[in-house]
Amino acid sequence: MQSGLPYPGLPLPLALAPVFSNPFKKDTTPDPGPAGGPRWRALLEARWRTRLQEVTELALAYHDAAATAVGRGTGSGHETRLRLRMLLRQTVASRRALADTEEALARLSAGNYGWCESCAGAISAQRLVITPETRYCARCAQEPRAEAPA
Repeated sequence: MQSGLPYPGLPLPLALAPVFSNPFKKDTTPDPGPAGGPRWRALLEARWRTRLQEVTELALAYHDAAATAVGRGTGSGHETRLRLRMLLRQTVASRRALADTEEALARLSAGNYGWCESCAGAISAQRLVITPETRYCARCAQEPRAEAPA
């Protein structure tokens, strides 16, 4: 029987220890466990501020472009519509990224950060460094999921 733990014969806390830290390796990767919470929070809050600024700038650019197009009477031009559509897509993508960061901060506050939402296994620190907002371990992220109804 496979337990999914790195060392199935060890008691649970010892079996999970290698997932988060290696005592022989100097690693600056924040630990997703309780001790690493402040470092992960600082990282996520910095990403949140950057994403909020990006959303704000894109939204302002969209509204400025739309107002300029209407003011000039060029609102029906093909190039104007393409530019507005591009700005809108970028704004929506940035808002989604901001929401993902906010959800990661909420998971951190709830004590669920660093744990897979699908299998409840630990998400590797390396995966969290690459994408701190991730909700799934590498194995579960590859599994197809049913899309939520619109």
